[in-house]
Amino acid sequence: MARISATWYARLEQGKKVAPSGAALGRIADVLRLAPAERAYLFQVAQRVDPNGAANRVGEVATRAIESCVLAISFPACVIDKYWTLLSWNSALADLFPAWMESPERNVLRYMFLDPSVKPLVNDWDFRARRLVAQFRVEYGKYIDDPKMLDLVQGLSEASDLFRQFWEEQRVLWWEGNEKSFNHPRLGWLTFFQTTFLAAPDPTLKLIILQPHSQTGIPRASVDELS
Repeated sequence: MARISATWYARLEQGKKVAPSGAALGRIADVLRLAPAERAYLFQVAQRVDPNGAANRVGEVATRAIESCVLAISFPACVIDKYWTLLSWNSALADLFPAWMESPERNVLRYMFLDPSVKPLVNDWDFRARRLVAQFRVEYGKYIDDPKMLDLVQGLSEASDLFRQFWEEQRVLWWEGNEKSFNHPRLGWLTFFQTTFLAAPDPTLKLIILQPHSQTGIPRASVDELS
């Protein structure tokens, strides 16, 4: 039923060294009638991308729940997917990044490297951009066989010499809380502490909150260490 030979499937069940494709795993999951959580776990363990997008259906439910939280937060906040594209945001984030909100493709990396209005806005742009690429490489490593992920990196490498340079440095960095400052043309100098949360139903989704530094209660020395 899954269009897989009995010999190959037996090797899979016995834990032999086989490398099933995402399409083959999808057919097995369909035949076994796996529940969404079971199917997502299968692809997570196999480190493959689900061609049927079952995880996306779970993500849609999670996104709607998180979106209501985002809208209730008074600080700039948003939700991004595994490609670092905006899924939802509140008015405070729109005020902070009006040009980003007007962009047809609201991707964090494409905005950072391809929008000319970002460099004067982001304090210490080179440092932040290099750090951003190092953090994205961790994400990239989780979905290295995802064609959309490969296309994103290739497109940025072709469009931005700096992205290609930073990408070729092969640096990796975990997501962590850090201070971010902006020289906003209308709002003036703004400093935030960024905190990132993963969504339990779909860990590919990230909730990002930018809390004004004056309201974090974090000593400046601690912030500098994290930056």
